[in-house]
Amino acid sequence: MGFAATEIILLITFGLIYGIFLVYDLFKRGDNYGTLAYIFALLPGNYLWYIVTKNAMYDFGATGASMVLVCLWLFAVFRDILIKDKSEGYKDADDVVLVLIIALILNFILSAVLPAFTSLNFMANGTKEFWTWFRIPETFHIFTYSPSAAIILVYKIMCTVLTLTVIIPLIIDLKETPVNIVALIIITIIFAVPFGFLAYLWAGNSTPMIPVLLFLFSVIFFIFLLLITKGQKEN
Repeated sequence: MGFAATEIILLITFGLIYGIFLVYDLFKRGDNYGTLAYIFALLPGNYLWYIVTKNAMYDFGATGASMVLVCLWLFAVFRDILIKDKSEGYKDADDVVLVLIIALILNFILSAVLPAFTSLNFMANGTKEFWTWFRIPETFHIFTYSPSAAIILVYKIMCTVLTLTVIIPLIIDLKETPVNIVALIIITIIFAVPFGFLAYLWAGNSTPMIPVLLFLFSVIFFIFLLLITKGQKEN
C-alpha cells in the first residue's frame, strides 16, 4: 500500500522545514536558529512513523521511521561538530549534546502521547513499551508488526554511530587534562546511560547479555579515559 498524495506532500514539507534549519547558517542571518534542526527533525521523523504504520508498511515500520530520525540528527551533528565554524574552531560539543538531549526528551514525550490517542493507536504497532508510558522501536524480529532484519540492523548501526559521534568529541576535550580516578569513575557512570542503550540494542532479545555488554563497554571506556587524561599531581 502506497502513500496518499497529501501524505507525500506533508512529508516533503516537514523535510524541507528541517532542511532549511539544517543549512540555516548559509543564509548568514547572524543568529543561532540552526540548532532548531534537532527539534524540527521530529516533524518528518514522527510523521513518517504515522504514515508507515497507518498504511501497514510494517517491513519498514516504526523502527524504519526512527532510523530516519536518527539519520536526520546525525546530519545535524556532522554539521555542528565537523563542518560548522571549522575555520574558527569546531563548535562546542557540549552545546550539541544539550540540544540533542532536549530533542530526545521531546521525542520520548511524543512517543507516549501520539499512540495514546484512540485514532492513532495503530502507531503502537511495531513498538514496545518502555517505562509503561513510552514507546520505543522493536529491535528484534519476532512479532507480526516487526520490521525487516535489514531495517533493524541499519537502525542499530545508525544509533551506534550517532552515540559515538556525540561522545568522542566530548572525550577529546578531556585529552591531557589532569583528572583523578574518582572523577574518571563518575564520568564513566554518567556515560553508562548511552552505553546501556547500545547494550540493549545489540543484545537483541537476550536480556542477560545487556549487563554483560554494558560492563564491557564501560570498562573499555574507563581504560580509554585513563589513556588520554593525566593524573593530578599531589602537593
